[in-house]
Amino acid sequence: NKSIETLEENNVDFKQIDLEGHKFFLSETKSTTLISNSKQKILDFAKKENILNSNSFSKAYEAADKGQHSIFFNHTQLPTDLKSFFKALHFPGLKNFAEWSMMDVAFTSAEITANGISLSGNENNLLHVLEGAKPQSIESGKICPADFISLYSLSINDFKAFYSNLKEIKNDSTNISHPAILDHTREVASITLKEGNIFALNMVSIESANEALAGRGEVIKTFRGAPIVKLEEGLAFSPLFSGIMEIGTTRYYTIQDHFVLFAAEEEILKKVITAIQNSNTLSSKTYYNDLLASLSSEASMQFVVNASSLAKSFKSSSGPEDLKFRKNSIAAFQIIQDGNFAHLHGIFSNSAQASQSNGAEQMASFKLDAGITGVPQFFKNHRSDQMDIAVQDENNELYLISNKGNIFWKKKMDSQLTSPLYQVDLFKNGNQQLAFSTGYNFEVLDRNGKKVKGFPIKFNEPLTQPLSVFDYDNNRTYRFVLTQNKKVYMVGPKGKAIKGFDFEAAGSEIILPPRHIRLGNKDYILIAEKSGKLNILSRQGKIRVPLKETIEFSENDWYGYQNSFISTSPSKNLIKISQNGKVYRENLGLAPNNRLVAKRNHVVYLNENELTINSSKIELDFGLYTDPQLFTIRDRALIATTDIQTKKVYVFNEKAELLEGFPVYGNSPVDIANADLDSKLELVVKGEENEILLYEF
Repeated sequence: NKSIETLEENNVDFKQIDLEGHKFFLSETKSTTLISNSKQKILDFAKKENILNSNSFSKAYEAADKGQHSIFFNHTQLPTDLKSFFKALHFPGLKNFAEWSMMDVAFTSAEITANGISLSGNENNLLHVLEGAKPQSIESGKICPADFISLYSLSINDFKAFYSNLKEIKNDSTNISHPAILDHTREVASITLKEGNIFALNMVSIESANEALAGRGEVIKTFRGAPIVKLEEGLAFSPLFSGIMEIGTTRYYTIQDHFVLFAAEEEILKKVITAIQNSNTLSSKTYYNDLLASLSSEASMQFVVNASSLAKSFKSSSGPEDLKFRKNSIAAFQIIQDGNFAHLHGIFSNSAQASQSNGAEQMASFKLDAGITGVPQFFKNHRSDQMDIAVQDENNELYLISNKGNIFWKKKMDSQLTSPLYQVDLFKNGNQQLAFSTGYNFEVLDRNGKKVKGFPIKFNEPLTQPLSVFDYDNNRTYRFVLTQNKKVYMVGPKGKAIKGFDFEAAGSEIILPPRHIRLGNKDYILIAEKSGKLNILSRQGKIRVPLKETIEFSENDWYGYQNSFISTSPSKNLIKISQNGKVYRENLGLAPNNRLVAKRNHVVYLNENELTINSSKIELDFGLYTDPQLFTIRDRALIATTDIQTKKVYVFNEKAELLEGFPVYGNSPVDIANADLDSKLELVVKGEENEILLYEF
């Protein structure tokens, strides 16, 4: 729906255009076309009346790249939408920031970039607050949750100079009081979340911050090792930063690394603590770091928003009703002070590559009645084709819980479980059961928590090794193997002893769970004795590979790797045994507490804080790590280990690359599976003492 009308007024020819209900005016002279929604502006332009005469504008115009699109802003005349956008970022000072700004803008299908300058017209412009300040690296992305709305950071490399400049532009000869903690601050940040706002201080010295906050409140809660303090009185940040940064209530605070975080509610602080510990912050995201690579490494001010916030801020009655952006689309804008002007750099990314970023995200957390023992494990739900979670608490209660946190049942066991929970299908009909050992019993429960007929099998003497489960031909004809000191018992699916397994009692105590290893088309059963004898048996329990020498066993199991049997000695050596009984020792300089896991073509060992995946080495931070775990899912190898001291879960691929979004918070070994109906994987781990955490990646 378009109409064009040619008009003439005061000897000026121009056109009035109606396009889809929107009216504007157009004037053409030589090579210039002027479009405006104001007829008077068209007339003024033609008559050269009310023409701009500004030294700052002239400088801005000369700085523009004549080969690019350029936009010029008169800060005192900025449209409401733009001011509202920056106000939503808690930056109310856009109107008074400078006199004129200019940006050269470039467009591609995936991003918009802008570069330019701001020019100050008088000493009361906000730009003078930054005068003399050296731009610095902005670090607040380290504590900003990835599902943020906006992040505004202000660099303060010299608070005394900043304080002095602030008094000048406010024309205030009196002392503006300020909290003493700001004397030791290098950056302040305002973060907007769906749950509320965070005011963050990046400290030069966290010890000085503790001194400044001492005695101003009390610890009301410790969340994931982080004390949350309730202040007796909120600190007076708002008066000092008025006109520069809007700061809400600062009633609670916590400390994370060298940041002090303030919020109106403790739940908001918990949200940020969780994001930091789960590596789910902006700085941990590849798409954010790729975006910043297009900007300066140091800035005086920096603004970051996500696309949905951007769309909501610019949405108006005359604009598009629905702006659609890809996942992880964000915009960043920098101001870099340089004398009496500032450099401007901005970028908005809507790339397909960023939308495919799949870092780990916490999907759920749920708590039991008592502290968790052992490792939460996934268990196939044959009814929903998803995964439930099985776990035991310190009261010997065994739980089966849905991946949404609903408890199906809990059942009291005679003691703590001594083995992993094995998922079996005894009746070969697709229905799943749980098999495991306790101190004196071998138990099999169906998915309703009922005992399967023929079980439990009770022993008068304790079982000295965890239950092992063999499925020689992967056809669900299970062999359950139980150990008491020197004796080995093999039981079938109906709870009856297996005939034909004729291994007599070992010559000394059995010190590792019996292992079934298939190399090629041959089956082997390995039983390690305290004397150093390694029995390598056939299915019938006969010696299949005779060994002429004893082995110095470590606590590591034996594995099949590249057609050989491998494990380690308590120190130094990787031990490899061929199928003809030849023993090879390779000095890897292993420490006494070395840990090993292997499968076919993958071998992983942890030697103090050095993790080796196949031939690639990774130096981990010093800590107390769980045994490395090796998962093979969809022809993909994943390696996990947890630092129990720092409560961080690491997951690597077979190339020894840390997966995006890791480490995450956790306090036990993990289990990994595709636990729901989407294509992503899930990880389950113990969180706090009675907490189960579920992540998706």
